[in-house]
Amino acid sequence: MKSRIFLFRALLLPVVLFIFSGCAQKNPEYIPISLNWYEYQGDLQSVGEKAPSAAIDSSQEETCLISMTRALMESQSLRECSAGVQEYHVQYFGISTEGKTQAIFRGQSAVQTESFDMEKVPLSLSSGKNCNFTARCNTEGKIENLKIF
Repeated sequence: MKSRIFLFRALLLPVVLFIFSGCAQKNPEYIPISLNWYEYQGDLQSVGEKAPSAAIDSSQEETCLISMTRALMESQSLRECSAGVQEYHVQYFGISTEGKTQAIFRGQSAVQTESFDMEKVPLSLSSGKNCNFTARCNTEGKIENLKIF
């Protein structure tokens, strides 16, 4: 009887360790950030967009905002660019391409941003001045073309 208990314990330990090692996957490193979201309603040509504007439905908007937040929190480039900055202003708007609505994001660190109406005046994104980023969210809520500069 004692040999069975010993055998059971001897086999149980490797099985438990195997299960726990599989569960202990390394998560991506996240940076804590605060995002101030603004639905941009100004002239799309002033932000260099040639596609016509389109309304983003609430389901797509929610999915895209969550996906964008995750992409920024996981971004190694944002970690390198930010140098301790934790707050960002993000403008977003919808465009129509090939009959599908996509969300466009434009953002920059809040430290350097002047005070103005974020829903009407476009952020001035210039390389080197601030930590800036742009991205596109497709109809499925996936972030594409995230550029940090």
